[in-house]
Amino acid sequence: MTKQRVLFFIAIFISLALLSACALDDCAINNWGTLSIENQSQSGRAYKILIDGINYGIVGAGDTKEFKKLAAGPHVVQILFAESGYAACSVSAPTVIKCQKTGLKCSS
Repeated sequence: MTKQRVLFFIAIFISLALLSACALDDCAINNWGTLSIENQSQSGRAYKILIDGINYGIVGAGDTKEFKKLAAGPHVVQILFAESGYAACSVSAPTVIKCQKTGLKCSS
């Protein structure tokens, strides 16, 4: 092989090694996880979701919603009836695990 071919293959090898290093999941790099909340309401009522005091929106009756890119670690989750703001389920403190999904279910 010529010297140019050897250098070309070395450059290709180095490029592939660098690209594979960039392929790490965002969750691993940023220490994120996912929290899913399932609304098992027997009355057909929607739930308002607060995570660490921040409104994350509504989960309709029979629906499951995933909240991605939450920091790994413990969080305070409040599940309220959407129309009244009263507690639908007890306040919980799930621990979100890096690159995994943690789930809660509420059935008020």
